[in-house]
Amino acid sequence: MRVSTITAALTTASLASARIIGIAAPSTLAPNTTFTLTLLTENYIQTVADISVAWGFQLPTTANPTGYPYTLGSFADSAYLGPNKSNTLENVTISATVPAGLASSSWAGKDVVLSAGVHSLYGASGGPVVTGFNVTIKIGEETGSEGVRSQGQGWVENGSC
Repeated sequence: MRVSTITAALTTASLASARIIGIAAPSTLAPNTTFTLTLLTENYIQTVADISVAWGFQLPTTANPTGYPYTLGSFADSAYLGPNKSNTLENVTISATVPAGLASSSWAGKDVVLSAGVHSLYGASGGPVVTGFNVTIKIGEETGSEGVRSQGQGWVENGSC
């Protein structure tokens, strides 16, 4: 009886799947410094192979306070995720650089939208999806320790035409 219980638990553990559900970053970022971009994860019903994440910065507008839909903005950068940083219940951390260009008067001291797009393949059929997440941060003189988290998805683009 004990062996079957342990076997069932191990089987369930090995079938655990996860997906990325958001991003987190320091609430204040200083130009020309590095920061940790955290990809937030949760348990999910099927396997998700995360391929990459790309991110950028944009100024919010009255019409688009969380940035323009389906865009990353200026100063785009990216990181490969692959099998080592995919389908895990542990949050994924990426070392990212705040572009030096954010020190200009157009950006410095302002609220800025940090947008990220995660490219993933869902399920056994490998359905491609790009999911966007946004957080509002401030461009300051020092990168802060307080964090901000995205709330839900900014946008989703999949294979439907």
